[in-house]
Amino acid sequence: MTPNNTSIFNARPWFLRIFMTACFLLALGIRLYDLNDLPLDFHPARQLHSMLKARGMFLENAPGVPQWRREMAVSEWKVNSTEEPEIMERLAVWVYQAAGSENLWFPRFFSILFWLVGGIGLFLLISDLVGKDGAVIGTLFYLFLPYAVYASRAFMPDPLIVMFIIWGVGGLNHWHARPG
Repeated sequence: MTPNNTSIFNARPWFLRIFMTACFLLALGIRLYDLNDLPLDFHPARQLHSMLKARGMFLENAPGVPQWRREMAVSEWKVNSTEEPEIMERLAVWVYQAAGSENLWFPRFFSILFWLVGGIGLFLLISDLVGKDGAVIGTLFYLFLPYAVYASRAFMPDPLIVMFIIWGVGGLNHWHARPG
C-alpha cells in the first residue's frame, strides 16, 4: 500500500518531525508530573512488590546499613515470589547504587522511557504499514490514552515488555518486507 501523497506529513516532512517531537515531549511532561509521589495511582500492590524486591537487593550489600534493617529488607525480597525476570528491579538497584540512595522516581522514570521508546517503534511500524497519517493517529492514541499514561509510570515490567513487543513486531515486519 502506498501512502496518500495529499497528506500534510508527506508534503512537509519537517512538519511531521516537529509535530511528533512536540507530542513526545508533551507525553513525557504528562508522565513526569508528580513523579515523586508514592506510586498509588496504578496497581499499588504490584508496584509495592517490585519496590520491596529492589530495596532488598539494594540493602543486601549497601554500606552503613544497620544489620536489622538489612536482614528485614533481604527477607522481604526473598519471601516475595518471582513471576518474571527481575529486570526492572535490577535496573533500579544499579541506579540506587550509582546515586547512593533509593529513590522511587528512578525506576518509574525508566518505565516512562521504555514506554516512549516503544512509541517510536510503534510510529515506525505503523508508518511502514499504513503511512504517516495512520502512524500519527496510532502513536497519539498510544501516548495519550489515559490508561496508558498511568500504566507507563508504574514500577512494573509492563512498559519494558510492551516496548520489546512493539520493536519485535516491527523487526518481523521489516524482515518480512525485506528478507535477508
